[in-house]
Amino acid sequence: MSSDTAAQSSDAAAEPVRDRAAESPPAQVPRQEPAPRRTVPPHPRPGSSGDRSSLLWTVVTAVAAVLFCAALVFGATRLFLGGETAAEVTDSPERTVAAFLGALLDERDAEAAATWLCTDKADRDLSAVVAAMAAADGGLAWSGVAETGRSVGAAAVTAEIAMDGGASPATWEFTLVAEEGDPQWLICGIAAG
Repeated sequence: MSSDTAAQSSDAAAEPVRDRAAESPPAQVPRQEPAPRRTVPPHPRPGSSGDRSSLLWTVVTAVAAVLFCAALVFGATRLFLGGETAAEVTDSPERTVAAFLGALLDERDAEAAATWLCTDKADRDLSAVVAAMAAADGGLAWSGVAETGRSVGAAAVTAEIAMDGGASPATWEFTLVAEEGDPQWLICGIAAG
């Protein structure tokens, strides 16, 4: 090989290297690293027992709050728009005793007197009492009806019962209970004193 050939071959070999170096390097895409993984706490599966119990308590609390509000509204409405007030109540224990004594002693009407007896005593037949009073000499007069005590649903009333033109009056004590209906106060017990 001659030195020309050798030089020529070395020039040819160097030339492509130069051409590559003269060319602009290819654009490099910056290397992107994958995003770090976030650790997410596991969520309870829908329908798990923890999820159901918290939902149940939420519903129970909401229902209780709604019922409480409804009761407040109902009570306020009844109070302001026409619930029965103390001024409207016309029945009293004294009125009941006076009506009972009027029916039994003045009118001598056993059926009318029985309407003033409580449910436990309503089946009592007062016609024998009325017949005995009719056979007695003179009549009975009553006066001084007064309430002597009251508790929730119960009351005590006294009345003076005397023979017409006779001896000193006896005090009778009536035990009354409050029941649904009209009359509200009904006699459940009578004791002569």
